[in-house]
Amino acid sequence: MIATRRRVILLVILLLGVWLRWHALSADLRLHPDEALFSTFARRAALNGEWMLPGALDKPPLSIYAIALTSLPFVEIRPDGLPDVRLRTGELADRLPGAVASILVLPLIYATTRRIYRDEQTALLATALMTVSPFAVAFSATAFTDGLMLFWLVVSLWAIAGGRWGWAGAALALAFASKQQAAFYLPIIIAVGVLRPAFTWRRAAAFSVTLLGGVLLLIAWEGLRAQPAGMFALALANNDPARFIRGEELVPRLAKWLDYANAWYAPATILFAGLGIGGALMKALRRPMRFGSAIDLTFLTYILAYFLLHWLIAFNTYDRYLLPLLPLMTLLAARGGIAFWDWWRVRLPGNELSLAGLICLAVIFGTARDAAEGQINVGGDRGEHQDIDHVAAYLDALPLGAIIYDHWFGWELDYYLGEWSNKRRVYYPDADALVEDALRQPDPAPRYFVADRDHPHSHWLERLEETGFAPQLVFSEARFLVYELTPPNHDG
Repeated sequence: MIATRRRVILLVILLLGVWLRWHALSADLRLHPDEALFSTFARRAALNGEWMLPGALDKPPLSIYAIALTSLPFVEIRPDGLPDVRLRTGELADRLPGAVASILVLPLIYATTRRIYRDEQTALLATALMTVSPFAVAFSATAFTDGLMLFWLVVSLWAIAGGRWGWAGAALALAFASKQQAAFYLPIIIAVGVLRPAFTWRRAAAFSVTLLGGVLLLIAWEGLRAQPAGMFALALANNDPARFIRGEELVPRLAKWLDYANAWYAPATILFAGLGIGGALMKALRRPMRFGSAIDLTFLTYILAYFLLHWLIAFNTYDRYLLPLLPLMTLLAARGGIAFWDWWRVRLPGNELSLAGLICLAVIFGTARDAAEGQINVGGDRGEHQDIDHVAAYLDALPLGAIIYDHWFGWELDYYLGEWSNKRRVYYPDADALVEDALRQPDPAPRYFVADRDHPHSHWLERLEETGFAPQLVFSEARFLVYELTPPNHDG
């Protein structure tokens, strides 16, 4: 009877997770700049057969391939005979792999928790927390490479917790093939494996063979691309952490990371983080030789080290960099919650505790629903470029070969202009570079300057006017402005 009830509870939790992530997938939100970049590479693979992903790409191919394969069933032939994917359909296809991966993480969290702690209640609570985590929901239906990476990281953790070293290495290699940051998980995977009973060097060798084999295949793929700038070099250039932060950066960076972390279980993050830390320490003090207690301290140490590393070293402060910590924090929070539950059971009736737990999860669910709609401080674009498809449609309707000067919206505008745009979008780093090149442009095609209302651009217009260009506002919607530029008359 108890087993059946727990299965029903697990099924309800999983269905709730599916609903939240489907709600996020159906949200009317445009792509984040990085999502647009990865999706553009995937679209070119699906439409043009560019499966080696030529161009300035700083990420491994697995997540991009997943998006491209998801897009293939939605390819249509346009009246002019070109294959294409409609924008709304394309957005759905781009985000579908991330949404599916986020759903599959939930039963993996349940299975991993059971393997590590051998406790059904802890596994159910961990699954529930991951299900309603606003942070997890916010990144579920996105086209970032982090979603598939997280799925394979949890697969690796599940495999190593069961003593399957070879599978753990293969899963970690697939995580690395989704995003390079998976390398940060290597210490925690090894630590869990070593702490398990029956550790053998033969199993460790199996882990090394599958992991290194996967990494070597990725390196070989990169060699076959033969691009001027490889993905590893570009990744380092885009996020070079080769220095400690300066004194004036300490407080702002800490505040930003803590603000992101608050979305783990907002508005109950402090409660569950406290339960996780307190429970881990309590278990370690009471039963220091137990496997579960050693895992608790290992998780806690890793979370602290990872957080300090990203705070004190000059990594980019991207919210999604905290995503790999969420499964570990969730297991700790569930473990601590059950530990304190057991400790207080003699003083408070169980029904009252159950009611308190349900109320707490219900409060988190409200924020999770907001996260699915892009209304919290982490996740995808969150409405910042909500009408970029409108400005792209306006630009697409301009005459053939129109020149579009664009400083602010490069990756997104490229995506929303479509694969077969006949316009020429040109980027310039500053106004002087734009003016210098625009004056040398002999093509009589109409020219347009796309500006961002939220960023000062009057200096750009002034420099254009000083050199004889006549800007005229022809499109204004949300934060997007388009000026038609009449060039100076060179006759005589």
